[in-house]
Amino acid sequence: MTDVTTLLHHVARGVNALSDRDSAGPSVPPYPDESQYALDLVVRDCLDHERTPPAGIPELIRWCTDLTAQHWPAPFGPAYRGLALVDPVHRTRTRACAELAGLAAVADEIMTETLADLSDSEAAERLRFLQSHVLVGPDTQRKLFMENPREAHVVKFVKPLYRPASAAWIVRGRVALCDCGLPARTDDLAGEDMRWCERETCPPGGRTAQRFPAARVLLLHPALRLFVTLPSTLDIRVLDGFTSTGVPVRTVDRPTQRREVCFPGQDPLTFRSYDRLVPSALALDAAADGVDVAVIPDGSAMTAPAARQAFADNLPPGSRVVLATESELLAGALERNHDA
Repeated sequence: MTDVTTLLHHVARGVNALSDRDSAGPSVPPYPDESQYALDLVVRDCLDHERTPPAGIPELIRWCTDLTAQHWPAPFGPAYRGLALVDPVHRTRTRACAELAGLAAVADEIMTETLADLSDSEAAERLRFLQSHVLVGPDTQRKLFMENPREAHVVKFVKPLYRPASAAWIVRGRVALCDCGLPARTDDLAGEDMRWCERETCPPGGRTAQRFPAARVLLLHPALRLFVTLPSTLDIRVLDGFTSTGVPVRTVDRPTQRREVCFPGQDPLTFRSYDRLVPSALALDAAADGVDVAVIPDGSAMTAPAARQAFADNLPPGSRVVLATESELLAGALERNHDA
């Protein structure tokens, strides 16, 4: 019998593998090994619990649109209430799926390799480019030469981190970006109004910020979009906040953007900015990162008492990571249990 956390991790990896394959859809075999393995685990768990298993991967994908549905062999618990691995309307992998599949670690590995053996200034230039350019097109480099020549030479070094847009983001032959900077799904008919974006929290109905011919653009690797670009706005706000108050901050590790802050009269604290949806996944990632504080945006769903409790409950034994909003960190109002 597979424990719930392990089962969910493998199912999320299976869904993510199908998403990466960019085929005509999950109903088209042969399936990725990760997807087939996830199905095998679920079938075995169903048999162990005397429940009817999914008939195949397409049915498993339908199950993944609701993690609280009764057909799962064992309940995933309150930590996953309201979450889905597959969006029930747009039928694409969710942010929660990416977090549970471990794509944050993939992003860290890519960034570590990308920034290896570079000077601080070179590493900072490449990181800034990736944080601000989710999409590159045929005119990107020429435009940069005109507007920011110093940044233009970075394109050739980071271009391997971009790939053709998947079918999930192409509507009427074009790729759109939401105002938040991440890829967006637009109306199938008009192709202008945003229906849903990768951030998942932006309200639908508005016009997309930009639209590009799909055949001429490349999108940043999905792991980097979600775990480098997305949290960068939070990280910038935090750094600006400390700068305005004169509290010293230093970068401990550039690829992962781990920082150290020293409040007057206190021991230094290491922190990292996270924009996440799944408290249980964040707890494991933050503990693995070895930070003292996991910083989340003000107003995030992660600030709810139930989410904070789920974060605490899922920390590995002996871990003392504190979950704090950006405002709580900037205020230095953090309570840490030194006896844990």
